Amino acid sequence: MGIYCLTFDKPLGRMDCHRLESMLRRFESIPMFRTTWLIESTDPIEFLRSRLNRAFGKQIRFFITRLSEPWCTDGIGPVGKWLSDPQRQW
Repeated sequence: MGIYCLTFDKPLGRMDCHRLESMLRRFESIPMFRTTWLIESTDPIEFLRSRLNRAFGKQIRFFITRLSEPWCTDGIGPVGKWLSDPQRQW
């Protein structure tokens, strides 16, 4: 189990946000910013990369990394609560 931070560039053209959000919602996830999400998953990062490649296509650049403790937040509302949830497994 891991918590991953995903960030990506939006293309200049129109992106299919619905398709991306549908893929992300299959996981326990939460948007942190417009182009940054946190994803909780038991899948290896390579699996997440392949799913993201399918959702984004080849036009989007993205970066995904596994989080570790300690971490801190400031002013990001529900994301800090989501990360601090006792049910959340690191």
